Amino acid sequence: MSTRNTVLHALHDVGLAAWFGGSLFGLAGLNAAAEEAGDRRTADRVSSIGWAKWSPVNVAAIAAHTIGGAGLLAENRKRALAQKGHTGTVNAKLALTIAAIAASGYTRLVGKKVEDAVIHQASGVSSSTTSTLSDATTKQGGDSGVGEAAREADKRIGQAASNVAEQLPADVASANRQLHALQYAIPVLTGAIVVLSAQASEQQRPGDQVKGIARRAGSAVQSIASAAAA
Repeated sequence: MSTRNTVLHALHDVGLAAWFGGSLFGLAGLNAAAEEAGDRRTADRVSSIGWAKWSPVNVAAIAAHTIGGAGLLAENRKRALAQKGHTGTVNAKLALTIAAIAASGYTRLVGKKVEDAVIHQASGVSSSTTSTLSDATTKQGGDSGVGEAAREADKRIGQAASNVAEQLPADVASANRQLHALQYAIPVLTGAIVVLSAQASEQQRPGDQVKGIARRAGSAVQSIASAAAA
């Protein structure tokens, strides 16, 4: 690479670290802690609150990783095409990233269905963050109405997510089973992206680049020769 792309690398790496780390902690820490809370409904409630609180941060992490990754791919597109071996790494990363984004989005919808079933029958609970919004809290914005605007935005986001979640064909019990399976899948997918990112970094070494480009050129010459012979 002839130029530095520190910001893009930071977005890519920090976003991926938060995405992978958050999903792993939620699975191994939050869910396990919720299991100690008592009965099944209480455990689901505690777990749902924690995941809902994490959701906005997770969205920001996914967005940062996607922006950084897209920028790096654009900057290194020639090498991605020319260096044999690196092309496969890039394609695998793209496939895993798309799968992880799809899994994360669907997990949030399934989680919202469970969340609405175990939490949101209670009055005074925010639809999107499951935070209790007291009158004192909503009045903190004073005459500016910041508190009221935050409450309305929070409510609209939650209602929109709930409306989509309601359309899912699964009942709550089935949604809960899907949710637990997906919460295992996401750290596996994002962990695989971490491994491929490490491999891609190793492929930036000058020696690896020269070998990869030479192999690509040799394959191209061999293909041309085979076509000519035919």
